Amino acid sequence: MPFEARAFQLAKDPEHPGENQDAYAFDLQCGVAAVADGVASAIFSAAWAETLVQATVRQPPEPDDPNGFAEWLDRCRREWREKIDTTGLAWFQKAKLPTGAFSTLLWAQLLPLPADRAGAFGGFRLVAHAIGDSCLFHLRHGELLRCFPLSSVAEFENNPLALGSADLGRDALMQFETLDVNCFPDDRLLLATDAVAEWLYRRVEANDPPDWPSLWETSEPEWANNMTALRETREMRYDDATLLVLHVVSEVRAEQPTEAPHTGAAHAEAPVAQPEETTAAEAGGAAEQQHSPAKAAVDQILDGVGQLADEGARAGRLMLDRLRNRFRRR
Repeated sequence: MPFEARAFQLAKDPEHPGENQDAYAFDLQCGVAAVADGVASAIFSAAWAETLVQATVRQPPEPDDPNGFAEWLDRCRREWREKIDTTGLAWFQKAKLPTGAFSTLLWAQLLPLPADRAGAFGGFRLVAHAIGDSCLFHLRHGELLRCFPLSSVAEFENNPLALGSADLGRDALMQFETLDVNCFPDDRLLLATDAVAEWLYRRVEANDPPDWPSLWETSEPEWANNMTALRETREMRYDDATLLVLHVVSEVRAEQPTEAPHTGAAHAEAPVAQPEETTAAEAGGAAEQQHSPAKAAVDQILDGVGQLADEGARAGRLMLDRLRNRFRRR
């Protein structure tokens, strides 16, 4: 099991959770998690967001393979059409059917590191793909390493790209952003839809980041109360809010059986994974670490060196690619 997960959701109107347009899903054994944000102005976007996250966790698409991705998206569209009920629609709702539903999509997957990247540090390959403004935050030792895919809070003002449930001849324009980095046990990964993501970006840019560990440790009612308070003070806009917090815990074990994916969507009560229980062995390990601060410091330094080595290798590859392109042009 590569990670443990906790999921939090709060509808735009808490009194009508069935109108929530967000969805999430994760598979603990396969190490994949996804969130999606349905566009409220379209029709049946909640069902479309749910379809996308479930299909992603079941079989993550390959955005770099145009034919394979087109087949995956076509299957999602067929599933969506089978889910929706078009009987009893008002005239203005029927007018929206030809253009269908729209949703952002973000997913992250933990994979074994290739030999040339693993080195002595172990860990995982974190691969994430995003279209739109659902975002990922990568944390280590309580500190933020990176945000993905947006570069600043100002980008939330733009209309995000979104996948459509109807083929409008624009699929070739749907370019995914990709993140491919090293990830280590005890890292935390946050997957958030736009309202929560924008609030986090704003806090980071103001040099006033939230208490990152508390986002894993909080209870569901406490999280909902915090989101409500942020809305009331206009620190967070009124919108559906979804946050998945993943705690990286162990090596990927391909031989383990796959559990059914955990999902959360507008019309279903969102299941929430409980915080991890501490076993006797884990408690002993924690006690040993508390009595060995030098060992903990060395572990943190080694993780940091591994991260620097990874960043340096990527920078070197980028420089070589640029040099090759320059000589080709000559």
